[in-house]
Amino acid sequence: MKHLSASTHDFIVLDPKMLAIVRELEQVATTSLPVMLLGESGSGKELLANLVHRASARDAGELVKLNCAGLTDSLVESELFGHERGAFTGAVHSHRGVFERADGGTLFLDEVAELPARTQAKLLRVLESGEIMRVGSDRARHIDVRIVAATHRDLARMVEQGEFRHDLFFRLKGITTVIPPLRARTCEIVPLATLFLKRCAALWGRPLHGFDTAAIELLLQYDWPGNIRELRHVIERAVAVSAPGVLQESALSELRASKSSALSQPTAASSGDLRQERHAFERSKIIAALDTTGGNQTLAAKLLGVSRRTLTTKLTLYALRKPREPRFRDNPLSE
Repeated sequence: MKHLSASTHDFIVLDPKMLAIVRELEQVATTSLPVMLLGESGSGKELLANLVHRASARDAGELVKLNCAGLTDSLVESELFGHERGAFTGAVHSHRGVFERADGGTLFLDEVAELPARTQAKLLRVLESGEIMRVGSDRARHIDVRIVAATHRDLARMVEQGEFRHDLFFRLKGITTVIPPLRARTCEIVPLATLFLKRCAALWGRPLHGFDTAAIELLLQYDWPGNIRELRHVIERAVAVSAPGVLQESALSELRASKSSALSQPTAASSGDLRQERHAFERSKIIAALDTTGGNQTLAAKLLGVSRRTLTTKLTLYALRKPREPRFRDNPLSE
C-alpha cells in the first residue's frame, strides 16, 4: 500500500483529525470507490484529491481537474465529454473532454454542486455505463475513470430541495470526508505559514527567516475564514512588503485590523468565569463544525469526535438550532 504524505508542496498535516482523514483516504485510495470531499472553500479539498490520486494504482495516469463553477451551461458538457468538429458554432476542431483525458486516471470535479440539472443527468449515465459520447457524435467511447468530487455546499440539503439529483448524489458519495477548517487546526497554522514564507522568500530572493513572537500570536488569533488559501495570500503579501530578517507583525496589517475589530466585541471569557469561558469555547466549536458540514449533525458529531446523542444534548444546552440548514460561508477565496 502506498502512503499519503503528511507534508506536501502546499499541505502540512499535524492535526489529529486531519491525520485520521489522511489515513482513511489512504485506505480508500486503493479501491475504485468515488470520494466526496466536503469543507469550506480553501480548506484543502484539491490537495487531498492530489494525495488520493498519488496513493492509488492510477498514479501513472493523469489527474485531471475541472472547476464546475467556472463553466457556462453551454460549455460544461463539451468540457466534460468533449465535442466533434462542427458540433456547434465555433467548434472548428474536435475536443477531448476531461473524462477522455482522465481515462486510466482520476478526475477531480471541484464544486460539483454547481452542475446544471441537464448535465447532472448525463454525468449519472456516464458513471453508470462507463461510456461517454462527445457532443455531436453518435459513437460511445469507453472510459475508466476514478471520480473525486468536492463542494463547499450541503449536497444532502440540495437533494432534499430538488436542486441536485439524489441518484447522482449516491453515486458520488462512495466515501464522504468532511475537512475541518483551518481555525479548527491551529497546530498547522504556523508550520503552513513558515512553509509559505520559505517558498516566497526563495522565489523572490528575500532574506527572511521566520516570524517574530507578535506575528506568530497574530497568526494564531486570526479566524482564517479563507482557510489555507487565505493564509498563503496573506504570507505572500507580507513577504513582499517585509525588510530582511524576521517577518514582523507590522507586515500583517490586514490581520491586525481584523483582530482589533474582534477584540472590541465583548466575550464570555472577559467575565473571568471559567465555566462560562469553557461553554463559550465549546459552543463556538459546535457552531464551526455545523458550518463545515452544512448543518449535518451526524457529520458534525464525527468531526467533533463525539456521539450524535452528545451533540444533540449540547445543541439543546446552548440553544443552537437543530434543523439541517446549509451554513457554509460564501467567500471570495473560493476554490
